Amino acid sequence: MEDKKQKFLEVLKQRHGIIADACDAVGISRSTYYRWYNSDPGFKEKVDEIAETQTDFVESKLMQLINANDTTAIIFYLKTKGKKRGYSDKAQKDFAPSAEPILPNPADEKERRRIERRVKNKKDYIVKLLKSQGKYTAELTYQVELTAQLLVRAEVLNEEMLRDGYSSVNVEYSREGNERHTVNPKEKLYLDVASLAQRALRALGMNNDGKERRTEDDTLDEFMKAMKEGYE
Repeated sequence: MEDKKQKFLEVLKQRHGIIADACDAVGISRSTYYRWYNSDPGFKEKVDEIAETQTDFVESKLMQLINANDTTAIIFYLKTKGKKRGYSDKAQKDFAPSAEPILPNPADEKERRRIERRVKNKKDYIVKLLKSQGKYTAELTYQVELTAQLLVRAEVLNEEMLRDGYSSVNVEYSREGNERHTVNPKEKLYLDVASLAQRALRALGMNNDGKERRTEDDTLDEFMKAMKEGYE
């Protein structure tokens, strides 16, 4: 058993910390992995070290974009690392359409878990599809996560718009009693998110008329460029 754990750790490092890939390669189930992780402190420590190494790699890619004066990368860094300096609100307004986060943060714990499951399922599907086309690499992990969030966000908005009582046009009245019609803000938000989702899919090599997606180190650069264009 210890030999199999060691083999798993070696494969996990080779697969850039992607648990599902390592499990498949070694021939164990995810439940076995989690049992090892929760019951063996030494195994857990080594897995966490590999995860930290992968995080360092992704951060190095982000810093490359920042050094290249990529505005979106700079905003993302400030949003996550500069909260204590007051950058959170500004980054939120610049990074997401209509000043809203990609995904809502519902107070209802059950609803929050449901959305998280939908994002995970969408992410797993995208990875599976990319692998079947020979386009998936570990460098695409970040892009896949954001793309899954955008797709789920678009679905959630669409579901809200299809509910009974929803109106695409708001009716307002002035002090004089004059009627004024305005488009429901959710209409524009849905179009913005759907457009961003399309751009994200194209950046992953999907939804692009079958053109092959390059898998060299510039994948993150191209994805962030595509995402930035969507916010302009």
